[in-house]
Amino acid sequence: MSSEPENSLDVLFLGDSESCDVYSPVQLYGEQGFTSYNTGSRAQRITDAYAILKEELKRQSPKLIVLEVNTLFTKNTLFNTSDEAEMVMEEIFPITHYHSFYKIFRIPEIITGMNTEYDRASALKGFWYRKQSVPYTGRKDYMKNVTKEVKLGDSESYLEKIAALAKEKNIPLLLISSPSPKNWTEGKKLAISDWAEQNNVTFIDLNEKLDEIGIDWDTDSLDRGDHVNFNGTLKINQYIGAYLKEQYGLSDHREDSTYQSWNDLYASSSIYAKQS
Repeated sequence: MSSEPENSLDVLFLGDSESCDVYSPVQLYGEQGFTSYNTGSRAQRITDAYAILKEELKRQSPKLIVLEVNTLFTKNTLFNTSDEAEMVMEEIFPITHYHSFYKIFRIPEIITGMNTEYDRASALKGFWYRKQSVPYTGRKDYMKNVTKEVKLGDSESYLEKIAALAKEKNIPLLLISSPSPKNWTEGKKLAISDWAEQNNVTFIDLNEKLDEIGIDWDTDSLDRGDHVNFNGTLKINQYIGAYLKEQYGLSDHREDSTYQSWNDLYASSSIYAKQS
């Protein structure tokens, strides 16, 4: 993202894989004309999201910040810490955050095979293209499941920091939940809805808009309902792109020669060739 010209992005996306596997800046630009970058990443914690946002706001002045909220509910202690000193160290030396991950999962042995994926994600402004299809066969009305009360816990303080930073910069903050039967529940929705209402922040739950979006879990699931696949992302970006443009008055840059590189990128992206 450091290669993006200063103050050239209209929208910043934050979050874990429910962000980077879903929201496509290239498709959003091609269909709606606004620029964006997806800073989401695998297992991104809310502490990571806050650190990333602080850093990127030194170079960018977006019109909107979008936080995918699954990152607030990460339970794996490998990616969480309540030690403020450790958080500071991780912010200065990010490798300390992932050291255990590399050690446990032997990343050096497999990273070569991931280079192509990382390169493609970088070329697509942070979006991870994943076309596999493994259907979700569980309850289609999973949002009607009765679930226990969910609390934000330690994540809430960093959500508040993100909201405060957005307010300080006079940038709207949008909370969003991507379709995910495996990860999302009514209890989580209520926890986010309550916080959003109390803090005057907009929250949109796409798990409750599956019919409007046109999600079909037989064809649009990447991995049994954990994430949507590329086919699902096409539908989600079409829906959310129109929503963001209308609700936040985002400009259409497609006729502006200053943004010709974005036009060229969309035109040359083979994954969208059949869509244009």
